[in-house]
Amino acid sequence: MRKQIGSGGFTTMLLLVAALSLGSCDKPTPEDEEYLYDFHNQYTPTCSHQLLPDSMTLYVDYTSTLVMKAQMRFYWHVMKNIMANKTKRYYAIKGQEIIRMAGDVVELLRDVSNYENPDLKGALDRIVSDNVEAMLVTDCEQLDQKEPFLKEAFKKWLMKGHDIYIISDPFVDPKTQAHRFMFYILFYDADNPNNIADYVIRSARLNQYPKVKRMKLSITPKVKGFHGGHSDPNSYVQAIVTRKGNMEVQEWSTSWEDKIERFILNAKDNRGEEMTNGAVLLEGLQLDKTSITGVTITGITSKVFNINSHYTDYYTQRRSEQEVDSVIDWEECENFITLNQDLFKRNSNIQIFFDKPNWNPEFLTGKPYNYFKIAFFVTEMEEQLEKFRNQLVFDDIINKGQQNESVFQSVKQTIEDPKIIQFLADTPFYAIYVKSLQR
Repeated sequence: MRKQIGSGGFTTMLLLVAALSLGSCDKPTPEDEEYLYDFHNQYTPTCSHQLLPDSMTLYVDYTSTLVMKAQMRFYWHVMKNIMANKTKRYYAIKGQEIIRMAGDVVELLRDVSNYENPDLKGALDRIVSDNVEAMLVTDCEQLDQKEPFLKEAFKKWLMKGHDIYIISDPFVDPKTQAHRFMFYILFYDADNPNNIADYVIRSARLNQYPKVKRMKLSITPKVKGFHGGHSDPNSYVQAIVTRKGNMEVQEWSTSWEDKIERFILNAKDNRGEEMTNGAVLLEGLQLDKTSITGVTITGITSKVFNINSHYTDYYTQRRSEQEVDSVIDWEECENFITLNQDLFKRNSNIQIFFDKPNWNPEFLTGKPYNYFKIAFFVTEMEEQLEKFRNQLVFDDIINKGQQNESVFQSVKQTIEDPKIIQFLADTPFYAIYVKSLQR
């Protein structure tokens, strides 16, 4: 049965909606940008899983390979001491059992014996579910030489915004003459100071071990700023810029109509004629196109989001010590800025203009300030993983004459996974939060 609304009730409802809308529009935006960094961390997927510092867990695959450790110069002179210095918890993978062991790490490593069919997947599940750095020491021998058994763990770890470092230490099995590797797989976060990968790189002196190969897995592209590490906004906005990790905050202190629109959007050239795209709004950033191992980033895009109401709510909740919203619905603002695609393709530099032909500033309704976010996303990549094949593929000891591709396939299928590709498309690799005056 359809319920009819009388004219009086309908009028009352309209007045109520109008009042609510007016109240929402007139709600003043925050006076300062104090919580913008926390706001970014709260609502960016790659920032929500911080690792505990200085808390590495070591997982050791008790196999015949590690029994032969004395033949491995890199292990004996470098990695053994690193593991002893950094390990907080030690787990022995003895076949299908994963056992926590106490004692001196060097002594524990001395007593490694051979167990068949190690539960490497179980160890990987523990690593991914834990909240600390980890190192897995293994020869990666599995019954199926093509099974990508590392893939799911790699994918889950990377989608938390963390990183993986794979060190391949080659050796020849004296019994079978098979060419194999001891792998040191580091699970860490490159943004954490004094992380295990940085410690290994500093301590290992890898140039003394040219046969030892390494690769980094990440889905967080790296951005370099030429001046102070951050971008260079047009001088007419008179911005104060602060960068933290993969984001920066800009506080613009000039008016929209008298300065920004007049001298940037409607800028004139030396002949006094209006420039087609206006003056450059922002430049000074460069993307490392190969910072995602095994691929080259060939396309990116930029988007703008209105955060006036979201940041106001977050700011109010934080100030009053209330629980903040768990998720927000991002409001994209089209036809506001445009990215110089030609420049990016030439030299990886990021440069943006106002979208002069289609410029739509209607979302700038904040009072006394406007807050918006400029975000950059990956749109296209080309895979180039084959050059890493020789440090990931090794002779299979079960099926003589065949190659074990389990590690290579794990990396390849991780990079090609649709969820990883979608994650890159949906998650900004760099974000700029702008506070400007009202318009």
